[in-house]
Amino acid sequence: MDSSNSWARVWVAAKREADWGMVRQGAWYAVLRGGATRLVLDVPGGPISLPNDAVELRPDRPRHFTAVYRARDEPNPVRGTPLDLGRVYAVCPMCAARTRLPPVPPLSLVCGKCQHEEAVAWWETG
Repeated sequence: MDSSNSWARVWVAAKREADWGMVRQGAWYAVLRGGATRLVLDVPGGPISLPNDAVELRPDRPRHFTAVYRARDEPNPVRGTPLDLGRVYAVCPMCAARTRLPPVPPLSLVCGKCQHEEAVAWWETG
């Protein structure tokens, strides 16, 4: 796939590197340019280069919310505070805002930040 005008997110199983900065799990980012082995993504704080095999590419901006499953052993520095999103949360495809999910998982959501309304893509995870 031609990476220009594409959208990318980090594969859920990708080993994250310390220099990936502001790249968030489940969030989609515009691809600025691509090469044989790396892509440059437009992330908050400035462009960042990631290995091609660490990202999922789509030709168009996704519209569905991404369901993100936090690993049971993953560190959660905000556990027990109002900022804790829980083990499963959703990410808005338009603004990358994270949303705490209610006890009964919804079929669709409205983003509290940008008001985007769409289905939650439970059939795929980010």
